[in-house]
Amino acid sequence: MSTSNPILNNPYLEPKLHYATDAEGSLNYQDVREGRRIFTADIQVIPQRQGAQPSMFSVNDDPEAYGTHIINLTRKEIGKWRNEAYPNTTRVTKELLDYWFLNPERPSYKKLFYAQQEAVETAIWLNEVAERSNAGNHILNLLREGQQTVSDNSENQLPRVAFKMATGSGKTVVMATLLLYHYFNRHEYRNDIRFADCFLLVAPGITIKDRLGVLFVDTETQNPQEIKDYYRERALVPQKYLPILDGLNAKLIISNYHQFEPKILQGNKRSPFDGKIGEDGKKQVATEDYSQVVKRVLSKFKQGSRLLIINDEAHHCYLPKEKGKNTEDENAADENERAAVWFSGLREMSKRFHVC
Repeated sequence: MSTSNPILNNPYLEPKLHYATDAEGSLNYQDVREGRRIFTADIQVIPQRQGAQPSMFSVNDDPEAYGTHIINLTRKEIGKWRNEAYPNTTRVTKELLDYWFLNPERPSYKKLFYAQQEAVETAIWLNEVAERSNAGNHILNLLREGQQTVSDNSENQLPRVAFKMATGSGKTVVMATLLLYHYFNRHEYRNDIRFADCFLLVAPGITIKDRLGVLFVDTETQNPQEIKDYYRERALVPQKYLPILDGLNAKLIISNYHQFEPKILQGNKRSPFDGKIGEDGKKQVATEDYSQVVKRVLSKFKQGSRLLIINDEAHHCYLPKEKGKNTEDENAADENERAAVWFSGLREMSKRFHVC
């Protein structure tokens, strides 16, 4: 390791080296190992100064203890699939993957980071390829088991796949590729239920929602050099698919989770009990039911269609804890209330749409 540059790997390629990491998560900067560091759910990697006698044990020395984790199993299968040049996909999917990752004509400054590539590959593999192998079905079963541990209530067992990506690694580009993947496949294979009809992107606030505006197709700018959508800025669309790109906007809604909170009804929608004193001694206020919330948020989508929901910063969206369970702290209580609004909104949408 160079003391001025601790980086070991090329950001555009799969990691080939790593620093030895002990069971406490400490990195040994004097011990560079070959291969990628194995994923360990119970060990947080913490870069720190080494003591006089750094541990000689590395987590990669014990693959049996960690190799069966779903992350490591999935990485292994994705690597094999990548090396075989993405078999067992639709023609459209193969064309997109080749264009994004196997295209020798792609300019170096337009290449995707390896973290982006692996996230895209994993989402597509899980959706289209995993069920074709025993290893893939085992991984899909582990995902289903994880969903069932959320709650005994089946309504709370939403189909969810999470991608944990570092700040600055390009989550928005990953979102763009997944939208294109579903949109172009759905356009070509209208009866294939693996692909979504429409898309909802949910942000944790107005600022991030505005930043996601680059995922709407820029239909106003005439000069190709000035277009402000990620699909063409980042060269994500093969030439043959450009003529149908504009239609994506009709299939896409970008919102923030605050829109899932029922609003107070106004005008002739109000209840005759509005303003009356209730049993709790407070004035009654009529609010939307969830059917009205869903209709307001997803007004341009036909209920019953296949809906892909992408949650940005999804760690803020979880089944809320019951009052009194680690919510005594004011900040924790506020976070729990926000999670309740977000999760409840998604749960109600899943009752009215086929959520992918």
